[in-house]
Amino acid sequence: MLGLYPEIEPYVQGMLPVGDGNKIYWEECGDPEGKPVIFLHGGPGGGSSPRHRRLFDPERYRIVLFDQRGCGRSTPNCATPEADLSVNTTWHLVADIERLREHLDIEHWMVFGGSWGSVLGLTYAETHPGRVTELVLRGVATLRVKELQWLYGGGAGFLFPEAWSRFLAPVPFSRRQENLIEVYHELLSHPDPAVHGPAAIAWSRWEGETVKLRPQDEVIDAFSDPAFALAIARIENHYFRHGGWLAEDQLLRDVGKLRDIPCVLVQGRYDVVTPAITAWELSQMLPSAELVMVGDSGHAFDEPGTLHELISATDRFARDWQDAGTRQDERNAHMLFGDEHVRRYEETDGEVGHDWEKGAPCLILTTKGRKTGEDRKFALIYQFDDAGNPVIVASKGGAPEDPGWYKNLQANPEVKAQVKADKFTARARTLEGDERAKLWEKLAAVWPDYNEYAKKTDREIPVVVLERV
Repeated sequence: MLGLYPEIEPYVQGMLPVGDGNKIYWEECGDPEGKPVIFLHGGPGGGSSPRHRRLFDPERYRIVLFDQRGCGRSTPNCATPEADLSVNTTWHLVADIERLREHLDIEHWMVFGGSWGSVLGLTYAETHPGRVTELVLRGVATLRVKELQWLYGGGAGFLFPEAWSRFLAPVPFSRRQENLIEVYHELLSHPDPAVHGPAAIAWSRWEGETVKLRPQDEVIDAFSDPAFALAIARIENHYFRHGGWLAEDQLLRDVGKLRDIPCVLVQGRYDVVTPAITAWELSQMLPSAELVMVGDSGHAFDEPGTLHELISATDRFARDWQDAGTRQDERNAHMLFGDEHVRRYEETDGEVGHDWEKGAPCLILTTKGRKTGEDRKFALIYQFDDAGNPVIVASKGGAPEDPGWYKNLQANPEVKAQVKADKFTARARTLEGDERAKLWEKLAAVWPDYNEYAKKTDREIPVVVLERV
C-alpha cells in the first residue's frame, strides 16, 4: 500500500497580489526542473497544508501549492471583518490560478484537486484546457443542487444523526425546515460573535464529523477551531448559496473540453461529503477518464485506500513524463545524456563526453537556477566565434518554449563553462541580426538538426555567446 512521501520544505514561497486587495500565499517544493503540478485544496476555504506536498514524488515533481483567497496564509482572511466576499468567487479563483501560472513562468501543468478542489480543477481545466497536461481529482463534486441538498438538506443526516443534530443546534427550531444554507448565511453574517461564532463551529464541525469513514477526534477538533471554522464556514456558505457561480450541470455539460486530457477520478465508495454518484456520472460523460472506486474509503484524501490510488496516479504520470523526456533525449541533441553526460565529462576533463554524435563537440554550462539559486549543469553542443568564445543554441528540439538553462541565464547571465579541461567564468549574451545568422550557420554545419528544429517552432531559437570575463 502506497503512502505519503517524506516531509519536505518549500525551496521558495511568496505572496502574490491578485487584485481587489487580496494576496495569495504560494510555495514550491520538490525539483524546480521537474514535472509541474498545482495542488488545489478543498473547502473552499480549507487552505493547503504541509501534508499535501507529500502526495508527489519530490524527485520528479515541481510542486506548487497555494492558499485560495480568504483562507490559510492568504490575506485578508475571511475570519476578519475587512474581508470582502463579493470578490471571492470561483471565477476569481480561476483567474488567480492563471495569474500564478504566469508568475511562476509555467507553460503547462498537471492539476490535482480534491473535494472543492475537484470543482475548481474541473472549472479551471474547462476554461484553460490548453494549460492542463493531466487531471487527478478526488472526492468529485460539481456543486449541483442535489449534491448540496444531500449534505445540507438532511440526506447525509440519515447516516450521521448525532452529528446532524449538532449542525442544527444553532438554527431556531421554527426555521429548520427552510433552506439551511440560507439560514446559516444569516447566522454567519450576524455581527455578534455570540451568534456567528457558534454557527461557524457547528457548520465546520459537521464536515469534520463526516469527512472520514471512521470519524477521528483530532480531525473533528481541527475543524472546530474557532478561527479556522469562521473562515471556512463563511467561504463555503458563500460559495454554496451561489452554486459556485456555475450553471446547473455546467461542469458535466462542458466536460467534452477535457477529452484530450488524461484524467483519473479517485472516489471513496462511502464518501458522505461528495457522494460517489457525481464521479460516476462524470465518468459516463467522459469515457476517457479512469474512475477508481475505493471500496473502503470515505471522503478524506489520506484514508489508506484513497491515498494509495492517488499516489499511484501521481507516480504514473511522473513516469510517463520522465519516459517522454527520455525519448526526447534520444531524439534531440539538446538534452544529450543529462546528468550522466555531465558527470563523465567533468571526471575526465572532456575525454569522455566532448566528442558526441556525428562529431559534434560539447561543453558543460553551469547556470544559477532562477528559482533556487543552485547550480544547474547542462551538456550542450558548441562552436567558437571569431574571438574564441563558445557559442551555443537554445533549441530544445524545436519546442514552443525556451529550455530551462536559457531562462536561467536570462535571469542571471553570469555563468561558468568548461570546454575539455578549460574551465572559465563567462557572461552570456543573446545574439541578434547578422551576428546570429553567421553563427547559426556555423552551428548548423555541425548539427544540421537545428534547421529542422527551427521549422517546428514559431519562436526565434536563441543563439548565445559565452564571453569570457
